[in-house]
Amino acid sequence: MKISNPTQNYINQTYVNQTNSPANPQALKTEKPADEVAGDSISLSPKTRDLQKISAAMDTEPTDRSKLVADLKYQVQTNQYNVNAEQVAEKMVGSLMDEMG
Repeated sequence: MKISNPTQNYINQTYVNQTNSPANPQALKTEKPADEVAGDSISLSPKTRDLQKISAAMDTEPTDRSKLVADLKYQVQTNQYNVNAEQVAEKMVGSLMDEMG
């Protein structure tokens, strides 16, 4: 059994007619001249700008750091690198104290 509603058919037909033939011919014109085209813009908070600066600074490696790494690598390869046990113990205790409060 099919139920037909004449009001629904009228609404659908009206909608199809409106979409196929616009009342305003200007509505079809979607392109704007190049000088009238608006661009997108974004506004960042000061905190976000600071985070971007920090991220950029982290991406660049300081030249002193590369020299330090090269020196340590050379010391390890030539068995000249010595670990100071007292400094390691102090850092471990210090980090545990920081965690405990």
